[in-house]
Amino acid sequence: MAGPSAVVVYSGHMFEAGCAEETALAARVAETLAALGAMEAFGPLACGGDILIAEAMIRKGGKVHVVLPFAEDDFLAQSVRCGGDEWLPRYRQCRDAAASLHFATPGAYVNDDNQFAYATRLAMGLAALRARELDGEAVQVAIFDETARSYSETGLAGTRADTGAWQKLGKRTVTIQPGPVGRNLRFPPRLPPVYDAQRAIRSILFADYKGFSALGERELPLFMREVMGRVGQVLDDFGEHVEFRNTWGDALYAIIDQPTVAARVALSLQDRLADLPLGLIPEKGEAGMRIGLHFGPIYKGTDRVTRAALWYGGEVNRTARIEPVTPVGGVYCTETFASALELEGDDGFCLSSVGEKQLPKGFGSVQLYRLAAMSAPSVPVGPSHSIAAPNS
Repeated sequence: MAGPSAVVVYSGHMFEAGCAEETALAARVAETLAALGAMEAFGPLACGGDILIAEAMIRKGGKVHVVLPFAEDDFLAQSVRCGGDEWLPRYRQCRDAAASLHFATPGAYVNDDNQFAYATRLAMGLAALRARELDGEAVQVAIFDETARSYSETGLAGTRADTGAWQKLGKRTVTIQPGPVGRNLRFPPRLPPVYDAQRAIRSILFADYKGFSALGERELPLFMREVMGRVGQVLDDFGEHVEFRNTWGDALYAIIDQPTVAARVALSLQDRLADLPLGLIPEKGEAGMRIGLHFGPIYKGTDRVTRAALWYGGEVNRTARIEPVTPVGGVYCTETFASALELEGDDGFCLSSVGEKQLPKGFGSVQLYRLAAMSAPSVPVGPSHSIAAPNS
């Protein structure tokens, strides 16, 4: 078993309130957490297994970091009330006692299992980041019966998908048998499909060139050759990993398949732009790229005006608000991107917490990290400071 610095990421079957088996199951959960010596846990608060694990962690004086996939009212409808309204006060008690509350996305449920999968990946990444800070092990605790049916039609969501995803990363799962719990759940009517849109989870990159507005007509051709030309070459170097690219003026927008590749793209861009011609640097002020990275579920479709491919959605808009608060020559990424990068296990990067930053245009404050190559001076990643848990 892991030492006292083990950090738990949890998952569990949803089940009905009032099951006779619940007392014995709660005892098995408490025994498992005690054996692990864990005092921090990350996960959602669905009815059944999730709430039992959260309650056990709170009773033993540990910290629970709640990770919800989308807007709270929608989560209550989809994942709490389906097991009976008796779960609601227990949900609220856990939420109010939580050390932090994270929303993978702040928007509504759009009938997409990718939203659950994305939240699961965020919880896993946050647990891995915290375990690294404590020099411990991130361990998955799952209340899981392999013979039980899955309620996910896509296979992307649910405890079976969660345990499979964790074990693909080469990490350890401690399984607790649920026993004969009732799983006759009553879900709300299924939402209609969102037109003909497809959804996928991808890395998103936005960049712009500070100092562009100070350039005159004589400098613009030089800018296009020496800045945007280098940008295009970097994207070419990464081939099909760059699934989409667009630019207007000095701005760059790209969709990249994997967080590790997106991190390399961002750092390569800054490296390639480190020696700009003097003609592109204003006499007063600074010039250079600012790059923001995020990771989330987005729509893939066709631009109805240009007829070109298009990736769009709320998480794209959020990424566009990161680069304005990023220093020139730097790369900032969201906590979600940092978590996904940590899960991929590439040791070539250094993540340094820069705290919460207020994003422009009413996008609120988010926890951001500075991304650098590992050869850069390392600053320890601090504990999460996402949305503080509400008190009511």
